[in-house]
Amino acid sequence: MGACGLDFVDAVGTATTAEQVGQRFIRFAQDQGACTTHIFMETQMQGFRATTIPHQFLEEEIGFCQLGTSKIIEMVQSGISNVLWGVDLDARLVGLPEVDQRISGLRFQSLKQRSAVTFPMPDMDGTYRGAGVGIGFEDRGESFLARMARSGGTLALAAFSAHTRIQLLLSKRVSVSPLSKRQAEILHLLAVGLQLGAIADRLCIADSTVNLHLSQLKKKLNVRTKEQALAIALIEGWINP
Repeated sequence: MGACGLDFVDAVGTATTAEQVGQRFIRFAQDQGACTTHIFMETQMQGFRATTIPHQFLEEEIGFCQLGTSKIIEMVQSGISNVLWGVDLDARLVGLPEVDQRISGLRFQSLKQRSAVTFPMPDMDGTYRGAGVGIGFEDRGESFLARMARSGGTLALAAFSAHTRIQLLLSKRVSVSPLSKRQAEILHLLAVGLQLGAIADRLCIADSTVNLHLSQLKKKLNVRTKEQALAIALIEGWINP
């Protein structure tokens, strides 16, 4: 995990309001080169907790989606790890409806967003219903894909951390760590930057055992990636890197 991503998790973990989390995430995304950023708890206007996109523009987009089926929204609701889209990437999404192509075109024309990643986020009960975090860039397609290969994990960690922190602040929930000692050790080593092979060496266990612990951990926390598991552990204070 990139150091800047962990620094952001530390910073967002001290935020005391959802608004503070949103503003800190916007600054983080802009430091990463983003031209648009938004955090949404649902795909309706009242669901947007932080955004750099003008409200009138968002209202227009939401209006488009009410006129036809959006494949992008369907993908977000399915809970896949990330959705890559934009004017340079839409051709890769077979059968993309006109509504999605229209939104991509408007984002490019009005906000200079050529490429974007949307990270689907679960609700508090772990169900994916349409919440997420979106980050847009001016990058052309191949440049954007290279960016994602280089720093996609850091963006995912920061996005999940911000969204989770907002949920916690809105719910005012207090949780007790469900992590076993070994699971906490593995997440701690991930947080300080070790790769899976190095974690196995440090703990004197097989690579497959590390993967088994991570698989069990993701199932326990009802998440789909190790970045999401790490974000929850850091935000909840279950581990300290």
